[in-house]
Amino acid sequence: GDLTEALVAGQKVVSIAPNDADAHNNLAVVLKGLGRLGEAEASCKKAIIIKPDYAEAHNNLGNTQHTMGMFEDAEKSYNKAIAIRPDYVKAYYSLGVTLAELGKTEEAEKSYNKAIILKPDYADAHVNLGLILQEASRLGESEASFRKAIAIRPDYSEAHNNLGATLRRLGRLGESEVSCRKAISLKPDYAEAHINLGITLLELEELESAETNFNKAITLKPDAIEAYINLGVVLRKRRKLEEAAASYNKAIALNTDYAEVHSYLGATLHDLGRLEEAEQSFKQAIALKADFADGHNNLGNTLRQLGRLEEAEGSYNNAIVLRPEFAEAHYNLGMVSQALEKKEEAEESFNKAISIKPDYFEAIHLLASLTGKTTMSAPRIYVENLFDAYASKFDNSLIDKLGYKTPKLIVDMILGNSQGDSVGSILDLGCGTGLVGAEVKEFCTNLEGIDVSNLMLEEAERKKLYNRLTHGDILDYLSTEDLSYDYFISADVFVYVGDLSEIFRLIKSRNSSGGKLVFSTEHAEEGEFSLEETGRYSHSKAYISKLCDKFGYKLTDFQPVNLRKEKGQFVIGGLYLLDF
Repeated sequence: GDLTEALVAGQKVVSIAPNDADAHNNLAVVLKGLGRLGEAEASCKKAIIIKPDYAEAHNNLGNTQHTMGMFEDAEKSYNKAIAIRPDYVKAYYSLGVTLAELGKTEEAEKSYNKAIILKPDYADAHVNLGLILQEASRLGESEASFRKAIAIRPDYSEAHNNLGATLRRLGRLGESEVSCRKAISLKPDYAEAHINLGITLLELEELESAETNFNKAITLKPDAIEAYINLGVVLRKRRKLEEAAASYNKAIALNTDYAEVHSYLGATLHDLGRLEEAEQSFKQAIALKADFADGHNNLGNTLRQLGRLEEAEGSYNNAIVLRPEFAEAHYNLGMVSQALEKKEEAEESFNKAISIKPDYFEAIHLLASLTGKTTMSAPRIYVENLFDAYASKFDNSLIDKLGYKTPKLIVDMILGNSQGDSVGSILDLGCGTGLVGAEVKEFCTNLEGIDVSNLMLEEAERKKLYNRLTHGDILDYLSTEDLSYDYFISADVFVYVGDLSEIFRLIKSRNSSGGKLVFSTEHAEEGEFSLEETGRYSHSKAYISKLCDKFGYKLTDFQPVNLRKEKGQFVIGGLYLLDF
């Protein structure tokens, strides 16, 4: 193991016997071990000149050339060694490694199989064959290869790690976790195994543990770009957005040409409301990868949020040209066409999205709104995605730009119809970022909220107004929770629910005592409720009165109001206070 002394001895032997092929070959091995690759290559070639049929020298020359990145030359050297010695197991194995580097995976597979035929207990060959099969998505065969390697060498940490990766791709996440943990127990400083375990835990939604493993991998291997990328994914899921952006930036520092990471960073900046920076990240991703359909689609989303609708339209069209069956891009193009008042184009885009993805409920909902079909309610996923997208700038957009005063008007109505200083316990249905809570908090003894948007709830949580916040669907909550409230308040929520009868029924039948229901609607003069082209519902006073008669409510107060501005005009709404 003392290569410096070995070098002295090897050079002495060569000086004494300059025509000894073994001496030159042995010296080449030492020189390669010392990293003196050019000299090692020269020594191998001298050995071959002296003894052209020297298989070991050809193999060692291939090893040196492979290390130097001269893969095509290495391939020729290994093939020469095999031609001289057809049973040369190591040459077949090394040839397989080189062929894999050259992207000749079918030939690499054959070479590994030949090595295994000659030496069935060749664990390294089984592992490398497993990797080739894994890359080809032949996962069952890949699993079998890794298990053969483990049967031969139970302490083979790399085999356990790679088996874990294959099992994850097979969807067997529990088994994958066991394999990755086994690899780490055998080799605690194995950064790649910590990354693999982290990815498996990420898919299992065990986010805190996944974060720990990615950080461990980074400690062990500070240039592990995959760890930074996946850590960014975890941090974004955990809504640690600034940390996620920092992690993506570290990955970019390691490899500035990774288009997907620029896109991930752009999405995180978008979540942070830093839209101009997000725009630049998406543009950088596209500059690196012109055919990046997801990048064009994401850029479109950001441009739409910035109000640059024509540019967004162009980005969505670019995404669709690159990937014609991109359902989300067709849907997004439909939304921007709708905003640009291109009704026919919007309908065409929504129809295309639905033809690609028949259960695309958001597209089905908006298509219905354009074609005059009134459905019972907006799909939960549509509402959730809509408000997740606006969470970071919701308050600013509504209050500062759109003149939104509904929460204050609702609370004024409550106070105008109440006796005493306190209104008791309140459930805020669709509480959003807590705008109602901010107005009513000082007048109640208990304030709870529910919303389908996690990101809106995060904004509400920061305000520290509510005694309890719940993520979920209003009907599910009213159906399953113990209800004991004095007031049920719903500001601009029923505009996403057409048929209100089940909400009325559940509140009246399941609350432990009488109370009040206070809410806003977008007002309709005729009919009962209808789905408007905006994707929201309008309700008539006659419809609300009909529900009151059916479920035993008393309509105590009604006020027509200006809810907020839309396209420069106020949306006319109704405020209701019902007793039950």
